[in-house]
Amino acid sequence: MSRFDEINELIAKMQEAPSLAKERLEKLFDENSFVELGAFNTDAGVVTGYGTVKGKLVYAFSQEGVVNAKHAKKIADVYALALKMGCPVVAVLDSKGVALEEGFNTFDAYGVMFKSQASASGVIPQISIVLGNCLGISTFLPSLSDFVIMSEDSAKMFMLSPSIYSGLDGKASTYETVGGANALAQKGLVHFECENDNKCFEKAQELIELLPANNLDDVNVSIVSDDLNRVDESLNSVVPEDNTAEIDMKAIITSVADNFKFTEVSENYAENIITGFIRLDGITTGVIANSGRINIDGVKKSGEFLNICDAFNIPIITFTDVEGYSTLHIDEQSDVIKYSAKLAFAFANATVPKINVIVRNGIGNSYLIMNSKHIGADIVYAWPSANIALINKEAATKVMGYKETQYDNISTPYQIAAEGYIDGIIIPANTRKRILIALEMLMSKRENTVAKKHSSIEF
Repeated sequence: MSRFDEINELIAKMQEAPSLAKERLEKLFDENSFVELGAFNTDAGVVTGYGTVKGKLVYAFSQEGVVNAKHAKKIADVYALALKMGCPVVAVLDSKGVALEEGFNTFDAYGVMFKSQASASGVIPQISIVLGNCLGISTFLPSLSDFVIMSEDSAKMFMLSPSIYSGLDGKASTYETVGGANALAQKGLVHFECENDNKCFEKAQELIELLPANNLDDVNVSIVSDDLNRVDESLNSVVPEDNTAEIDMKAIITSVADNFKFTEVSENYAENIITGFIRLDGITTGVIANSGRINIDGVKKSGEFLNICDAFNIPIITFTDVEGYSTLHIDEQSDVIKYSAKLAFAFANATVPKINVIVRNGIGNSYLIMNSKHIGADIVYAWPSANIALINKEAATKVMGYKETQYDNISTPYQIAAEGYIDGIIIPANTRKRILIALEMLMSKRENTVAKKHSSIEF
């Protein structure tokens, strides 16, 4: 073949219709911004490249074939560039399995990819979008990401085929019940479930806009169009008169957020704990809110989200209404001890600005570990409706012999504030502006920590 023929062949190849993998990446990136890397390494089974998402530089890869050594190398190369530039990585996952002909070398391919992800963890944001098959060892790829987005329409993710489980639990297992988006979201493995592929890309774009580019990036700030002194009188009546009734925590969160916008994370997992992102004066801020009793999944959810925020210098605000743990079986006692200690560690170890607003109850051990002053919160506010104590009123009167009036006197937020454990008692309507004032003060926060390789206690 002559050089002229080779050139014509290359031109023809470049003019071919793009693969599904490439089309997917072009949906992720801003229009005409995607640049493919390693375009002629076509037998690698993956498309890699970079571009801008909402004007921010992002690297990405999209699977379209079997996983082999070349596949892994292309992904590792993308991660290497992303780490050099300090930019997020987005993975679009739809694997056709492993290259069986490569035999044991397949493990090496996955090892290369896992090592790349491990090196990037806590340094640059990693987002996985599952749009098709993600089976067996491939399930580790999204699990090592910071956020997993999964399509309800076409995606499935499981370690073993559902046929293996059928009959073991007396139920007929299906792809949906074992590895569907909704099933995995309820187990905390998927942070966002979206109705179709396009919604998945929109969610990834939203996250990239909210998150910093890397762990050393300046505070992520957007232009604010909302009133910084906005007052919401509805918050003065958001706490029900019935102390056992649930508080609408999402109403509180959206009330304080810029333009009332709240991006919830893991909505369908451990629903007694709410986690997600808002902006305050344009600053991306993490939110953890609880209402009532918490369980083991809620503790895990809080700790995992907190660790992501701390890694990327995102301030944390907690809205507290906690009165202990859900009823525990005997075999759950060890788990609640283990993960509660881990959550206490996570809050104590976090160096980002930490603000706590006690909305109603702050009772017992569960209050201590949920960003209390005792565990390291920088600023703690309480609403007049707050009730803070070692044990609840029923136990105090029946077990400890307290009179109800005695209990009420020692658990009032004014008494706790007098002891120095609350920095201010605020009118609920003023919560947004009081948080903004505190956050502005804390943005230059610095903490001198003991030098160490890494902690030995992680979620």
